[in-house]
Amino acid sequence: MDHIRRNVAALIEECKNESEIDRKIEILYSINSMLPKSQQLKIPSLITNDYVNLALYRIEEKLLVA
Repeated sequence: MDHIRRNVAALIEECKNESEIDRKIEILYSINSMLPKSQQLKIPSLITNDYVNLALYRIEEKLLVA
């Protein structure tokens, strides 16, 4: 599980540093797919940059608690 947590953390940083929204969304979907089903986010069909940032924050919180 630590390996997955490290990969997710690295992808979160990559996503935060990405300027192109399409790439950010792609990374977010990758991160979400790595999470256990019970912790996956329900991502809406219309995604904004603000939503991506909020989603990353929520995922980071889950990683810290787990």
